[in-house]
Amino acid sequence: MTVFSYTARDEKGGAISGTVEAASIDLAGTQLDSLGYIPIVIKEQAASPFLDMADFFARSIPPEDIIFFTFQISTLIGAGVPLLESLQTIAQQIKNEQFKKILEQACRDIRGGSSLSESLAKHTKLFPEVYVHMIRAGEASGKLEEIFSHIAVMAEHEAETREKIKTAVRYPKMVLVALGLAFLIVTVFVVPQFVKIFSQFKVALPLPTRMLIGLNTLIQGYWMYCAGVIAALSIAAVWYIRTPQGRHLWDTIKIKFPIIGSLFLKASLSRFTSILGLLNQSGLPIIENLQITAKTIGNVIIAEAIDTIRESVYRGTGLAEPMKKNKLFTPLVIQMVAVGETSGMLDETLPKVAKFYDLEVENETKKLALYIEPLLTVVLGAVVLFFALAIFLPMWDMTKFARA
Repeated sequence: MTVFSYTARDEKGGAISGTVEAASIDLAGTQLDSLGYIPIVIKEQAASPFLDMADFFARSIPPEDIIFFTFQISTLIGAGVPLLESLQTIAQQIKNEQFKKILEQACRDIRGGSSLSESLAKHTKLFPEVYVHMIRAGEASGKLEEIFSHIAVMAEHEAETREKIKTAVRYPKMVLVALGLAFLIVTVFVVPQFVKIFSQFKVALPLPTRMLIGLNTLIQGYWMYCAGVIAALSIAAVWYIRTPQGRHLWDTIKIKFPIIGSLFLKASLSRFTSILGLLNQSGLPIIENLQITAKTIGNVIIAEAIDTIRESVYRGTGLAEPMKKNKLFTPLVIQMVAVGETSGMLDETLPKVAKFYDLEVENETKKLALYIEPLLTVVLGAVVLFFALAIFLPMWDMTKFARA
């Protein structure tokens, strides 16, 4: 579809301008006629550099703004305010400039005859596929208020889950960064002073000391090469993770890694049951719901498992049977899905499973803190022991040499 900009007059003779999507300029004029507009100028619009920039900076829009927007538009539509007027009201209140421009563009698209879901689908980084599909279902069923309410709950739930995981790993990150800085400071500034002292005595230095001196020589003499190698390895790792093979390996490591693997798996299962339950409530077909869930689950391994389930459902098999053949899905998920299918209450059982795994994620984050603290203590103790041996062993040898 091509985007055309237009200038026209409405039924009252007022000037109006905007954009409309159509296969040709003639169809664009026909679309404007159907809206009651009298076209004056219609021309093909070049791709907006701002929209590309908005998509590039979409990650700078915090999730809280999306949640706030969704709750607001649900409230306004529920109060009987038309969709276009609701978007205009919210756009005036939004402080984030990128988000404001996107909402203003959505208003122009709707005036031009596009739907809200079609407009938001242009910004895939900001509005995920599950968000757009649920809005499309709400537009088709006339339950847009209810759908926006469900989306807001889902977005809030995912934001809380992400925050729990970030909280669990924040303390270890801070400790490791502080430990790395301390190691660097001691190696660069403290060790050279002791090297001057050790060089005055003709004694064989112990292994920890030689290792520390070697690190000091490497960092001070070849720090540019070290930084280049670290940067190159980091870029290569990021590039590899973005490839299909690398993403597959990375997602496998995340759910199978000791201690934190179960946390990522339970968070993914919570997301799976939550999204699938909300999509089912929106009235979309189960095959399409599974396809959307697989694309938005955020883990390639689990997405492949969901695709396998979708293929089985397409052949006439239920959800529970193919789940039993996959070790990723826990007995609780399988049992609750089977109960939901048998009773016809799948829309009610899936949110219950999601709530259960939300509690599991919270418990896992608490356990993670209990596991990590002693582990960090051991690592910290090992580093301190290494420094102590590297510095005090030769001093002990020098003391014995001086007595002799």
